Amino acid sequence: MPFPTIWLVVAASLLATSLLAATGVLVLARRLAAMARSGESVEQRLAQLSFEVRRLERLVAEAGRRGGASSPARASAPIASLISVPDLARDGEPADAPGLAEKHGEVWTLVEAGRSPREIADETGRPIGEVELIAGLYRQRLAAHPQGRHADA
Repeated sequence: MPFPTIWLVVAASLLATSLLAATGVLVLARRLAAMARSGESVEQRLAQLSFEVRRLERLVAEAGRRGGASSPARASAPIASLISVPDLARDGEPADAPGLAEKHGEVWTLVEAGRSPREIADETGRPIGEVELIAGLYRQRLAAHPQGRHADA
């Protein structure tokens, strides 16, 4: 005895609903797995940032113990490498290149001697940001013109 048509329709509907539910569960499982991976990477990044904060706090405390942190500007000295210098040498030599050696020769000499920006700033009395900028531009100039030391400028 054949099944009535209504039962076939009901069975087909149940089968379609089951397939849709199974597909939905699969999609949800994939999303959950992706969220778990994302959560792990977020946790890893938080751990890295936490480590970096502790390192910077130790550096600031160490600078304070050495008496080097008499002002907020001095307390930020360990972060000095975070300043980037734009590439201004791509248009060639500036018109006043000879004047640059006269104006910044002392800083250039100390950079060549391997002194840190903090040491150069303390010795020359210039702000550390200015020293970092001059040193960065000087290094770029040397990279663009390796034969030209500051005495030749």
